[in-house]
Amino acid sequence: MSLAGKTPYEAYDNFRDSLQKAISCVNREAHLWALSSNGYSPGQDHAIAPNRGELVKLSGEQDISLTAFFAYRVESIDGEHGPWRVRTTAYLHALEDDSSHQEIIAYHWHPKQGSAFNFPHLHIERGIGADLGEIHKYHIPTGRVALEGILRLAINEFGVKERRADWREVIDETQAEFERGRSWS
Repeated sequence: MSLAGKTPYEAYDNFRDSLQKAISCVNREAHLWALSSNGYSPGQDHAIAPNRGELVKLSGEQDISLTAFFAYRVESIDGEHGPWRVRTTAYLHALEDDSSHQEIIAYHWHPKQGSAFNFPHLHIERGIGADLGEIHKYHIPTGRVALEGILRLAINEFGVKERRADWREVIDETQAEFERGRSWS
């Protein structure tokens, strides 16, 4: 599998398929959708999210849901990761408590929004169930966080029921492919 492609559409399709495969580890019904009519036009900003941006319900010990959103561009590049690839330009991954409708934890990276917080960061939110004062306002620096990281967190720490017997292999495979083609850590 490669996240690159011979055409802009193939690069987009490989990107979407990899994310779809990872999400299938926690929910088999969620489908990734480009949030624009032509999600593979080169040089344009696009976005993709499961269920058109709606929450993805997760089964397990707690009633929680996943939010995932990716902004991206299809670009032409030289070398083994080309001639076309998708470059992520922003992301949001979050787990939400279904009973309180509040986020528990959220990983953000949105460098183009003009914020002073243009680095990858973590929010510990009110849905965590503890009185943490104003900590939900903090932008705690992180490295780049792949979707697979929050899927592992959901399964291993929040008791989300995996939906594939091979979930570890799938998450390892899709994250490794992402890491091989990424432009920064």
